[in-house]
Amino acid sequence: MERIKVGVTRFISLWAGFAKDRSGNVMMLFGLAMIPVLGLVGAAVDYSRATTMRTMLNAAVDSAALMAARDAAKLSDAQLRERINSWIRANLHGDAAKGFNAATIAIDRTGRTVNISAKASLTASLTQLIGQDAIQVSSNSQSSWGTNTIELALVLDNTGSMASSGKIEALRTASLDLLKIMKDATSETDQIRISIVPFSTRVILDTSYKNATWLRWDQTQDSCNWGWCTTTKISKGSWQGCVADRDKSYDVQDGDGGGTNESAYPADFCDEYSPSTQAKIMPLTSNWDALTQRINAMTPVGATNVTIGAAWGMATLSPGAPFTEAKPLTTPRLKKFMLLLTDGDNTKNRSEGDGRNSNPSVDARTKLACANAQAAGIVVYTVRVMDGNRDLLKACASDAGKYFEVTDAAQLSPIFKQIASEISAVRLTM
Repeated sequence: MERIKVGVTRFISLWAGFAKDRSGNVMMLFGLAMIPVLGLVGAAVDYSRATTMRTMLNAAVDSAALMAARDAAKLSDAQLRERINSWIRANLHGDAAKGFNAATIAIDRTGRTVNISAKASLTASLTQLIGQDAIQVSSNSQSSWGTNTIELALVLDNTGSMASSGKIEALRTASLDLLKIMKDATSETDQIRISIVPFSTRVILDTSYKNATWLRWDQTQDSCNWGWCTTTKISKGSWQGCVADRDKSYDVQDGDGGGTNESAYPADFCDEYSPSTQAKIMPLTSNWDALTQRINAMTPVGATNVTIGAAWGMATLSPGAPFTEAKPLTTPRLKKFMLLLTDGDNTKNRSEGDGRNSNPSVDARTKLACANAQAAGIVVYTVRVMDGNRDLLKACASDAGKYFEVTDAAQLSPIFKQIASEISAVRLTM
């Protein structure tokens, strides 16, 4: 009994001591605190796993998009979707393979594009301790098949100053080199079409356009002899094809003229600033022989009005009047370009300038025309041949890399070849 009594007394003493001891709470609190700590550590681990999965999924989707572009033309939509999912799965392993189900695939046969959107789910590890059971990663890619079509306007200074230093001869050679590169790059009918816009202070059209509704016939010309002056109004019978600037602000805009007298194109008299011997505009065509003949017909005559060249360059690239050969800019896989070349300062338009001295007012109209061309989605290249307003032509170019300057006419051909190579390369797609 004595031993029992001693044992009970010792037990009571130990129990009382245990009841007073608070050190066990530290372990309990530490255990509770470890839960979010482990969750955060798990989040870092799972984030690393998710990053690896996303990288793998991106590569698989991009690869599938390129393969889809290669085979889209010979597969049905159902076959292409099945093939894309198979390609993605073949490039996934580990967590990515487990978490991927199927991609969302949009096939546009008109625009010749394939859009792929894929997701994969990563089962979380320790991140589940903080309520995150899974992590979603996604990837998107687009590819195209076939080829782009190209519309290019050659807007070329044909003024009298081009007669010096072998410039007009070099321009013909360079232009023919460009045509050859573009012709050789063509793999489909009408894949690349080109217009030619020779300009001085006016442009010249074929007189077969004389009944076009977008022309107006109110321009006059005064002639004086021995003190007697007469005023003659332009007529369809006397018209040699010259067309002057439209009224402001139509003079710096796209085509589509003729709705009102102000928006119509003024049929005008040819004169010393734009003689009738100037080469005529050729609308967009893939007739390489006709383009070659028009380039060879260019002669250096008249004074400079870059604005009218840029405006008619836009007109040849517009599907509305005065020309209708161009396709709408919204046409899938269509790219439009303008190459604008001049060797001199603006000296005269329909209402301003004397045809001899640089005119800032005409420069301002050119700047607006170039801005409108760029805003319309036309990529503009500019070439300054020895002389001309450098700042204006730089501003006219779509970016600094599309402005070129030559100090010798012989440099034209290499530059035209470079531009032609850049543009023709756009016909290819990834």
